[in-house]
Amino acid sequence: MTLISQHTDTFKEALYLSGDYEKYNKFVNDMIELKEQAQDIHDINNDNRFIVFTMGGMKWHIMATSIRGYSVVLKNGDVSIALKKKGDLKTDKNPSVKIEYRASFLVNYGLNSCVKTMHDYFKVFIHADFISKVQEIHISADTQGHRFSLLDIVRFKTRSRFISVHDGDDEFIGRQMVFSSRRMETMYFGGSNNKLRIYDKTKEIKGHPDSGHIERLWRLNPLYNEQKDVWRIEFQIRRPILKQLFNAHKEPYDYTSVLLENISGLWDFFINYFSYRDLDRDKTLNIIEGHWQKKDGSFKILTKEAERNIYKKSELHPLWKLISSYEATKPSYYFRFNQVKATSPIYAMNAYCALVSTITKHYGRFDEELVKKTIVEAETRCEKNNDMGVLDKAILKTVDYFAKVDYQKSNGLDIIDVDDAVKENIEYYIAPLASHTVENALHKTIF
Repeated sequence: MTLISQHTDTFKEALYLSGDYEKYNKFVNDMIELKEQAQDIHDINNDNRFIVFTMGGMKWHIMATSIRGYSVVLKNGDVSIALKKKGDLKTDKNPSVKIEYRASFLVNYGLNSCVKTMHDYFKVFIHADFISKVQEIHISADTQGHRFSLLDIVRFKTRSRFISVHDGDDEFIGRQMVFSSRRMETMYFGGSNNKLRIYDKTKEIKGHPDSGHIERLWRLNPLYNEQKDVWRIEFQIRRPILKQLFNAHKEPYDYTSVLLENISGLWDFFINYFSYRDLDRDKTLNIIEGHWQKKDGSFKILTKEAERNIYKKSELHPLWKLISSYEATKPSYYFRFNQVKATSPIYAMNAYCALVSTITKHYGRFDEELVKKTIVEAETRCEKNNDMGVLDKAILKTVDYFAKVDYQKSNGLDIIDVDDAVKENIEYYIAPLASHTVENALHKTIF
């Protein structure tokens, strides 16, 4: 097995503008006027409908179409920039600018160099004051000498909750894979915000003549063999996950400046989040079939605990050891923490509205008896699944919420003000409601 290259394949960021943005808004208006000229061009392919505009020695295509929520899009061979006018800071909190970097640009010059070049250019010619946050990043490793197969769907141990498989017309619960003539080509693990994609990169680029930059990168490695397929291991990460990761200074990874200094830490997190285990064929088939054969020829059911022990005792796959670090650098320190946000009575109001709406849609009416029925069923289900009632569970969640608030405050993260009296007397405030019968609680709290 050989590691051919590691690099960033996709990078998208959003710019949050600050300062005096009158000049910026005028620039956007000028671009919109050029966009209107481009709209007069008639072509079935929208990529051919543009006006050429030169700024700072760099040529841009002002496109006739734009992306949702933005007024105008500027493109060239390296990047795509979506712009919209900046409104009142108090009401307009969405990013005014989105930048997407082309894969060829990132591969040829490297992520850090591309971002620095673009930021410097933006500051000089468009707007000087902004904060950049990462929207999405794909980091990958290209390897040779190991071919993935159908059995690998169970060799990956992941904490991801989203896992699904389809093979042609047959669909079943598991990992998602794509086959061609029974030859596995693509495999997915994870959800939309954190996904592992493994696929035959050699086969993919054969149908894309504009992928020459990838092969040029491979040829820089003397170990690259043109006769062997290259398989790519790619982690696709979006901002909701990046916001949960922090560096040693408690700065979140969704800030571009922080992420650029901690790519090795990001890689380390996901190489461990999606763990490829070195399971032999027999153990793999035992997990798939749900049983194992004893020496006397009889079969024994493979329990969940036994399955967990198989993974626990297994070694990390040699391929995962090969790509365990990013560009052979020691992972930067990081930790994961999902910050909590301040509560609001609005959430309770919305929950009540949802209750009324759902009951009405389901039964065609809304009255006290239906609310009682819903609460009793919710209590029964909660008791069965959690060995406690809804209110007891709410107390535990509230105590956990206060613990996270204290952690954030003591570690320099987002500070949320909570009344100390509420924290000290949480059980006092909730207990009286818990002591009511369902009927009394309904009568006193809703009707």
